[in-house]
Amino acid sequence: MLFPSLSSFSALLLAFGLLVAHSPVSALSIPPTLKSPARVKSLRPEGQDQWTNAQRLAAGLPPRAPRTFKRATSTAADPLAPAPVRRSAPSPSPSFAYSKTRPLVETSYTGRIVARDAGTDVPVGYVRASSSGVDAEGAAHVAFTTTGSKALFSISNLDSTVTNDPEAFASAQASPFIGGAGTSALSAGSSSAVALNRVPQTSAHARPAAAGPGGAESTIWTFDAATQALTAHWVNPDGSHPKTRVAYSARDGSLILTGDVGAYQQAHPNDNVSEVTLHFVSD
Repeated sequence: MLFPSLSSFSALLLAFGLLVAHSPVSALSIPPTLKSPARVKSLRPEGQDQWTNAQRLAAGLPPRAPRTFKRATSTAADPLAPAPVRRSAPSPSPSFAYSKTRPLVETSYTGRIVARDAGTDVPVGYVRASSSGVDAEGAAHVAFTTTGSKALFSISNLDSTVTNDPEAFASAQASPFIGGAGTSALSAGSSSAVALNRVPQTSAHARPAAAGPGGAESTIWTFDAATQALTAHWVNPDGSHPKTRVAYSARDGSLILTGDVGAYQQAHPNDNVSEVTLHFVSD
């Protein structure tokens, strides 16, 4: 025998050991109990990154670190200029909305009309009731209604029908308003004029032909409540609106509407005209 001093059992053990030492090691030859344990999943709960600080504290975890936000930079040319602030459009003003639907308020006046020199503001007389012109006495009692300083209106001659002459009464009924009588076209540099007289009623911006062959306009007046000034706005036959002035003739006290007082005076030197303004005098 090769090892006569060893027992048969010992020889078997030695032979088995040599066999194992010279054979290759594979994963299949390793007992399952000696293999590396499987990787253990993290005990960190899923979605912990989304937890609030209250949830983290309840789980014994520290609070999340504060987040930092990058400050928006201004797009202005000046780097030190503050960024523009966006504001929403303001809601419509109730007063503005009301003003667009508010009805016009009419104001009525009764009294007399005085003519004043345009240069000195000295009165030259009151508008007459019977015919064109002014008088120190016999002032016409008038009435009108307006809705504002830019609203055109007619002036009623309340005394025009107070007469015992049937013919004059009929004429007064046909022409109960104070306005321009004629068909002339007024303009600067022109001596043309129309008389300030009793006229029939016409609509605002109507041309003189609307009153008939003789021509007339009644709704030509505007009123400034602050100065009590009455201003005439004549409409030419072609529909144009010239700047209208009132002139007074010292020769007969008549009043005319013209576009150029100086040009009218040059064409009528004997009339001795001067520009006047008309003002309302309340009763």
